[in-house]
Amino acid sequence: MTDESAGTRSSSSGNPLEPMTGVVTALCALVAVFLVLKTFAAVGIGGAFGWGAGSVCATAPSTQAGGEDWLSRTMKPGPGIEVLFAPRYCDNSPSGGARLLSTLTELPSSTLYIGALLLLYWVIRAARQDGPYTVRTAGRLRLLGWYLAVGSIVCHVTERVAGAALLNSLRAADHRPLLYDVDHGVPYFALLTGIGLLSLARIMRVGTAMREDLEGVI
Repeated sequence: MTDESAGTRSSSSGNPLEPMTGVVTALCALVAVFLVLKTFAAVGIGGAFGWGAGSVCATAPSTQAGGEDWLSRTMKPGPGIEVLFAPRYCDNSPSGGARLLSTLTELPSSTLYIGALLLLYWVIRAARQDGPYTVRTAGRLRLLGWYLAVGSIVCHVTERVAGAALLNSLRAADHRPLLYDVDHGVPYFALLTGIGLLSLARIMRVGTAMREDLEGVI
């Protein structure tokens, strides 16, 4: 009974990184399927990331609706209530430049999170092979932190600039500067996660150095 319980305990704690390892592996498989489907979509099944579709669209910021007759009686707002709408501009025969701008409004974030998932798998692989408190694992975790912290800002700015440029190209007159909404929707979660991983990587480096010192003393 003792041997069996010890064996059960050993097998259950064989991989201390579970369930993260299984979840990340499953997500990587789902991402692979997603990329295959997106590739087929871009070739001709409805379009993807601005390519293969019949039109390119951009949505302007919300604007106050004018006049109560603009709404039907069933949609009439209550007293003191403002109605906002977001006009959507679509080009049914877009140029290559418009399609490129449309792609730049979607693709960077998708690429960022797919890359982060692959880097996380890379970190987990190093932790499984060498252990969590090693120089290689800490170095890979530090790389993932920088990737998320810097990449999230770069992707956000790229998508906002591309979206503003696309919107300006679809309107007859532009009354707003190109970077009119670059400060909206900042990916704070990804940014703070990256910063947190940088701190965790530093802690792991310190722990690695302390373990090596202890092994040297013993």
